[in-house]
Amino acid sequence: MPMQAIAALSRRTSPRKRLLAAFCGAILLISAALARAQSSSSSVNGNVTDPTGASLPGARVVLRNVETNVLRESVTNDSGAYVFTAIPPARYTLTFTAASFQTQTVAAFDVGVAQAVTINTELRTGSVTDTITVEATGAQVESSTAQLGTVIDEKAVNNLPLNGRNFTQLLTLTPGVTPVSTGQNNSASNTAVTAVGTTSYSFPSINGAGNRSTIYLVDGMNDNQAWYNTYAVPPIIDTIQEFKINSHNDAVYGGSLGGVVNIVTKSGTNSLHGSAWEFIRNNSFDAKPYISAPPSYHLNTFGGQVGGPIRIPWLYDGRDKTFFLVGMEGTLYSKAGSTNILIPTQAQLNGDFSSASTGVNKGGTCSASDTQAQVSPCQLYDPTVGNNAPVPYRPAFLGNQIPAAKMNGYSLAFVKAVFGNATPIVIPGIAPTQYNYQITEPTRQKVYNYTGRIDQHLGTKDFIFFRYSGIQWNQESPSTLPTLFTSTDIPAEQYGASWMHVFSPATSMQVQYGRTHVGNTTVTQFNDRNLWKTYGCSGDMCNSFVGGATLLVTQTVTNGFSGGEVNSPSKNLSSIHEWLGSVMHTMGNHQLQAGGGWDQVNYTAQLRQGTVTFTGASTGNFGNTPGKPGANPGSPVNITSAQIAAQSGFGLADFLLDYPNSENKRNVFLTERPGGIANIYLQDSWKITHTFTLNIGVRYDRSVIPAFGTDESIGLQGSPETGDFDFNTGDYIIQKLPPLCSDRKHAPCLPSATLPAHVRVAAGGKILHGSKDNISPRIGFAFRVNDKMSIRGGFGMTYDNWAAIIQMTQNYQGSWPDTGTLQINGTNTPGTVYTSAQDPFAANSGNLPAATPFGSSNVNYMVDPQWENPYSEQYNFGIEQQFGAHTVFSLNYVGSSSHRLDIGGYYNTGTPCSTCISFSARGTNTGQPFPYTVPQKSWDHSGANASYNALQASFLRHFSNGLGYTVAYTWSKTLNEGSDGYFGVENGVPEDPYNPRGSRGPAGFNIPQILAANVVYELPFGKNKRFSTGNTIGDYVVGNWQVNAIISARSGQNFNVTAAGDIANTGNGATYERADLVGDPYKPGPVDSNPLCSPPAGPTRTRAQWFNPCAFKTPAIGTLGNAPRNFLQGQESWGLDTSIHRIFPIHENLSFKLDAEAFNVLNHPVLGTPAATVTTQPTFGTISSVAFGNAQRILQFAGKFQF
Repeated sequence: MPMQAIAALSRRTSPRKRLLAAFCGAILLISAALARAQSSSSSVNGNVTDPTGASLPGARVVLRNVETNVLRESVTNDSGAYVFTAIPPARYTLTFTAASFQTQTVAAFDVGVAQAVTINTELRTGSVTDTITVEATGAQVESSTAQLGTVIDEKAVNNLPLNGRNFTQLLTLTPGVTPVSTGQNNSASNTAVTAVGTTSYSFPSINGAGNRSTIYLVDGMNDNQAWYNTYAVPPIIDTIQEFKINSHNDAVYGGSLGGVVNIVTKSGTNSLHGSAWEFIRNNSFDAKPYISAPPSYHLNTFGGQVGGPIRIPWLYDGRDKTFFLVGMEGTLYSKAGSTNILIPTQAQLNGDFSSASTGVNKGGTCSASDTQAQVSPCQLYDPTVGNNAPVPYRPAFLGNQIPAAKMNGYSLAFVKAVFGNATPIVIPGIAPTQYNYQITEPTRQKVYNYTGRIDQHLGTKDFIFFRYSGIQWNQESPSTLPTLFTSTDIPAEQYGASWMHVFSPATSMQVQYGRTHVGNTTVTQFNDRNLWKTYGCSGDMCNSFVGGATLLVTQTVTNGFSGGEVNSPSKNLSSIHEWLGSVMHTMGNHQLQAGGGWDQVNYTAQLRQGTVTFTGASTGNFGNTPGKPGANPGSPVNITSAQIAAQSGFGLADFLLDYPNSENKRNVFLTERPGGIANIYLQDSWKITHTFTLNIGVRYDRSVIPAFGTDESIGLQGSPETGDFDFNTGDYIIQKLPPLCSDRKHAPCLPSATLPAHVRVAAGGKILHGSKDNISPRIGFAFRVNDKMSIRGGFGMTYDNWAAIIQMTQNYQGSWPDTGTLQINGTNTPGTVYTSAQDPFAANSGNLPAATPFGSSNVNYMVDPQWENPYSEQYNFGIEQQFGAHTVFSLNYVGSSSHRLDIGGYYNTGTPCSTCISFSARGTNTGQPFPYTVPQKSWDHSGANASYNALQASFLRHFSNGLGYTVAYTWSKTLNEGSDGYFGVENGVPEDPYNPRGSRGPAGFNIPQILAANVVYELPFGKNKRFSTGNTIGDYVVGNWQVNAIISARSGQNFNVTAAGDIANTGNGATYERADLVGDPYKPGPVDSNPLCSPPAGPTRTRAQWFNPCAFKTPAIGTLGNAPRNFLQGQESWGLDTSIHRIFPIHENLSFKLDAEAFNVLNHPVLGTPAATVTTQPTFGTISSVAFGNAQRILQFAGKFQF
């Protein structure tokens, strides 16, 4: 299939979008003056009728917040309808009054995040002074919208056992959420996310979308870390009021294919309240690990929060109008660890390398018969003599003794400063020639999270709030050399303000501003910051880094030590400014909302590092071929291949002589011009009848993809003078032309005044332009069968405007005519100029681009210049039924069909060849679409599709009478093509890049069945409980106990069975091939079609043999494997986390709570996926690890004061 066909497929557009264009354009004009609004606020609506069922216009409706006593007022319109929009989630009452009718108050009811609560009421004839109170019947049933979502309320958030107090663990308690991630940044140990290393952090898939296609909102404002698409600042658990995962939404929401994690933080109330806590755990509390013993650790989490009205004695009383809440939480974590390294011995520092050989001849050199020559760098040679002779030669160091005069003073000074008094030791079970020293410094993390919020109510028509949240995450860890340490700092902040104004009972507006910023700086440095001077590294190698930094770059000694300084700050890893606006208007039976917004996104970073490598080649035997005389004096006359390999030199000897073999320097200033995401929408909730609501909306999103590089970085590595491949046309596109190399003298520059064939300049100075067709129609309905039952359904389109955009834009930086990395290879080889480690670029340029971009595979991650963002067509249908006053059952079919998904891997590969020795041996007969350039690594394009179909069910009981629980069940299947995400690193690449449908199969995050349940239960013992002793002391002893639990069970994770290497001879450099399936993988014993394979004894689905390895074979040369993609599954998983709380009342509202928490309380192991590369015998089919996130039983204890 030609590449041009792929391009056509990737740009296909649904006909219905063209048919809707005129209609959508007209609607968008209505809201064009506004700017994207996501929403975490909620609404209360309904109809008021008289005893005959007729609509009652003009009735006064008052909504009261129970905790703050803040009032909102409205009046029913001519249709008897009322609505309160943009209200914060809380507990409310409603009061209805009208002339000639009794006043009616609806008792307190809960309004959840992003929930539309419908309460219809019938007023009775009578005096307005007569007041009756009724229950909010059916308030828990969603009967006004078709969107999906489950609210996790404050009781669950604050009481369920959370391993590490990270809210993402609670995401998996809702239907449609898969707890498995194949995306980047899926681990709390990844230093791109602010989570503690040993804790549970979830990066889930929602309703069949990729792990990166989720948006995080806090109080309605963007909290995305735009690089990896996880949260930026995690809210403190005790400051969360509740949250909800919204999906299959109306037009108010957009920008992702999966869902919107909608978090609402607490505000202050009329009473002063707060808490202070500390959680403690360490490995002495834990069970024995299943497979390998982890190092000891200590984890302490402490903090507090307080909120209430702002009151200044004699000056201001903020009750009913002005409230505050502040909170802080700190986490201290330390983990013991050890790193094995090989340090020089004193004898070696004295020039004595005689240990490299056990036998020498009378001349002081290794003899040809020396058996040691077969297994070690037997003989060392002197590179300082004869290197530039007419016929270069190197004499042997007799007895492998290097004279002190030849040792480099800078090298010796470095070793003395770095290793100091470090003495080689014997490490049990490890040969002293492999490792002879241990670094035993612990890894430490310090995390400080803080937040503050102020709410101001200006009468009943204006509401203002401001919140600031921030986090400081720091990790200090030992590196690979004594006195060398690595520090990672992630400062992040998210703050914003909102103003809501009510113009009239029918019209209101809300405007918001939000700011999200994440930095990430990783620095590896020596304790002695002037060590670069000691090493004499005064040239460009250690200096002239962007920002004025000076670094002693990494010194890598083959079969020895390695380490050096790195300083790579990303001051703006994610930088977002957000402006939002919306207007709500009720007109008859229509509740209209129009709005939108602009998210400006920016990114800057610096990559500052380098490496000098000492391989041993300088002190090795050069110029010898088997069976011929050696070129070096004293070398054997008939040297063998094994002896050449054995006389490959000694890396440490090269270092002490200061004869490096390769050097590179990365000095990149990464910038992106400001880009962003704009969107506008119009949404109508049309109550056709009191029981039937139709939701109609349309949304337009536009991703303004930033161009890479700014004027500030022109001429530097990371310049906008870079390029990208377009395999739709075979062209190479330069974003911005640099000057000639003859003028600039360094990259980026053009080698010739004439551009090579198939090279052109990008139109408009920009490679990626994005798509402009992101029109998303939405339609849904909600039918209220009765007060306790509703039927809902919907269809809509949504686009992914956030996933990987920032990361993708900079992936092609450093490409031709830039160099990305200053690189010199093969220095100090025979006949070359001497190159020192201190200033290698003085004698070598290593800094000019090749003549064309086509000669070698680019090391960067390229992207199709015609790339378009993914979209999904989503649909759902289901019912909700309320049981009793507090329990709701829901059953939904949920499905989606997604297109233009990103798929990456090697492209411009050839056709399979069964008669070829290798791809490189094919010459010009490669079968490539564009044979003038080699296959290129990781070219992403929007050519894949996916489907999701699920049955989702849930039971939700809101906490009441001491009991609250949620039970969520999902039965689903997610199919996609080739991979799960971006850059060819998120669950694989397609086997045939020109036929991604041939790699269609279960997604890596496909989990067919998932059951998740949680319960919060106050035991019915003690004062005012069902079982009371009738005695004050007795009730105090037996009362105030609470049990909480999270129960999970799921199917195993799908995985691929692959074959290593380019077996099909296509030039593909990735692990792309699947194995050949020749038998039943789960049937033990011999396989007839693979008679040479001896199967292990015993059953399959065990750690020793998860599948029968004989059921697979390496594909024949020149063929692709026939095993389906991801068709095997790992072990099923189930777990139980529990906590027991004991509350000790102290005085009135003051109490102390003691917690004991157990994670994986039954200590049930869940095995990881097996070794699944057919060429990795004998481990093929075996399991050597537990599943990600499945640790042994862990205990945690906590104390908390509450008031």
